[in-house]
Amino acid sequence: MSQISSGNGPHVLRTLNATAVLTALRGHGPARIADLVGATGLSRPAVSRALDALRDAGWIIDADPTDPADATRLGRPAQRVRFHAESGYVLGIDVGPHKILAMLADLAGVVVAERRADTHRLTGAGPVLDAVRDTVTEVLAAAEVAADAVVSTVVGTPGLVDPDGTVRLAPSIPGWAGIPIATELRGVVSGPLHLYNDVNLAVLAERWRGAATDADTLLFLQWGARIGAGILIGGQLHRGAAAAAGEIGFLDLADEPTGTPGATMGPFEREVAASALIDAALAEAGKRGDAELTERLSRARDTADTTPLFAAARAGNPAAVAAIDRIAARLARGLAAACLVLDPDLVVIGGGVSRAGDILLAAVERHLRARTLVPPPLALSALGDTAVALGAIRSALDDVEQRLLTTNPLAGR
Repeated sequence: MSQISSGNGPHVLRTLNATAVLTALRGHGPARIADLVGATGLSRPAVSRALDALRDAGWIIDADPTDPADATRLGRPAQRVRFHAESGYVLGIDVGPHKILAMLADLAGVVVAERRADTHRLTGAGPVLDAVRDTVTEVLAAAEVAADAVVSTVVGTPGLVDPDGTVRLAPSIPGWAGIPIATELRGVVSGPLHLYNDVNLAVLAERWRGAATDADTLLFLQWGARIGAGILIGGQLHRGAAAAAGEIGFLDLADEPTGTPGATMGPFEREVAASALIDAALAEAGKRGDAELTERLSRARDTADTTPLFAAARAGNPAAVAAIDRIAARLARGLAAACLVLDPDLVVIGGGVSRAGDILLAAVERHLRARTLVPPPLALSALGDTAVALGAIRSALDDVEQRLLTTNPLAGR
């Protein structure tokens, strides 16, 4: 008798059927066997066998029998099952120069707990790593979830990240570069841990739960104390050959190069970042003799806090409005170059500067229109400062799906 090939044996068929049933349950919620027969095209016996196997593997459980949908049915309600989203958890962590944000979610992507820590006063990689560990401990305790229940963790960080989880360049966190961050943090949870550039994760979040759920080619602009971009092409993250795609803060639009190798800020972000906005507003206020705005902005200059500038602009202050328009014009020069190359479906603007709202968006749109053949739609991020952590959750869920849920959901966790 000939041997059955490992690529087409009965166990492979069982795995394929179980994957189809599990995918249907994850996509459509609690279902009856008849619903799953219709959704998968499998026979009723095949669906029943798949459900038994998935229940044994811990991926499904019986649904709540008191569903209102059964109230109008005569006789005994049919058995319903659902994806056991609480069978494991994923952790998304945003590590930045000003904060750490850790979010814990179940396998359906529902955030069950989050914790923050302030990193303003931390100096050096050691204290930041300790703060990350403490924040993870706190978020697990808040959700009453054991560390070994976390099946995937993704960390977002500023800078260029090598495949081994080492940050190659991170000017905004002193001492962060050159340390194998992923290795240092693997002890805080039991599952795999991955490290990615923060803006790359933010663009995933915008595509998942933000302003860009229908965008196929997306440009996400992180605009704050620094500036960078995340890029999706065909719905897939584009990192570039050296994982440096989207570093538009280092664009140099001057006639002669103005960048300095190893500089902490790129030429473009020196021209348009939050500090440039405040400087432009101080200059405008000085020209107009606006002592009140000058005083408020002078106090905010050290921390690059643009809040008073945006408040003044919304109140119609001419110096504030003129400053925002001037920097929006500069921003449009660099953004136009990216748009002409990518031709995105949408550009989403996030980061602290995006808090200026419609007055900023309208100014960027006006200046961008004059510099592009087909101006893309613009939108402000709806996710605020949670975008990186949410993108980390999305990335961790993708990791779980690839390793456990679609490759072989019967193999256990």
